[in-house]
Amino acid sequence: MAAKALQDVADVDSGFFVYAKKSMEGFTPANSTMHASWGVFSNIDESLKSLVLDDVLNRHDEGDPLLERWTRVEDMPNALQVMPRHLGLFEIGIWPLDCKGQRVGAVIVARTHIPPAPLCCATPTTLMDVCAAQVSLALDFLLAVQIADNASQQDALTGLLNRRGLEARLPHLLQECERTGSHLVLGLLDVDNLKRVNDIYGHWAGDEALCEIANLLCRIVRSGDLVARMGGDEFVVVLQTDKPDAYAAMARIQEAINSATDSLSLSLGGAVWQTTEGDSLESCFKVADARMYEQKRRKKTDQSQFFARYERAQNS
Repeated sequence: MAAKALQDVADVDSGFFVYAKKSMEGFTPANSTMHASWGVFSNIDESLKSLVLDDVLNRHDEGDPLLERWTRVEDMPNALQVMPRHLGLFEIGIWPLDCKGQRVGAVIVARTHIPPAPLCCATPTTLMDVCAAQVSLALDFLLAVQIADNASQQDALTGLLNRRGLEARLPHLLQECERTGSHLVLGLLDVDNLKRVNDIYGHWAGDEALCEIANLLCRIVRSGDLVARMGGDEFVVVLQTDKPDAYAAMARIQEAINSATDSLSLSLGGAVWQTTEGDSLESCFKVADARMYEQKRRKKTDQSQFFARYERAQNS
């Protein structure tokens, strides 16, 4: 829309926008690309495109004579005239784009002809000032939206994904499994006796236990696997595996947890996606949940039998 307005209103026959896509870490100039190019910039080759981007992104000085103004190519330093002359440009202008007080890109505009209005006319410059300000505002808004969206997909205590974040990332992981021919295992994990920890030591101790488990799980799983907290003392892992074996995948995690800490234990259950065990998130949840609680029930039975034997031994 901005590109069309510049062509129709400001008599700008060539131009493009350059900025990095939004991310939680901000905008990285090294990853910046051309967007919505028109006129002579729409068909330039990759080598020339890189030259243009490098030249634009290296201009950060507020006093740069090529920033926020129209400049005839013949008035530019000789070293900078090669690219504009190669493209047949008459004049060029660079208007910076800012987001959250940081220089994140620029609007690059050019004309291949002498404009009908005198170069000293303030209107073309004013239009470009307004355009750059509006696009900068839009980038601010886009980043704010993404920050809010990421926050809504993140567990506030542990920093892991929540259920919404898990569901948002599952499709990409499914596609990756289809591409590589691997299998997807969904595992449910429940922290044993967390209520007792909260009752005896306070909720701050329970929160520390949850964060410790979250950190351990993130270290155990492979890059690309997903770890989420579903609420309370329940976690979810989604793993890419070579074999469709949920028991082996859960045993690997349980062994790693047991070797990393002797103060916390988990009950686990898993299900293999897109098998008889489940072909959707909900169906896999049900199978994994049933297996997790079966393990928890066995643990409680074993504990009860141990204390019963201990009591009988003491009495005898």
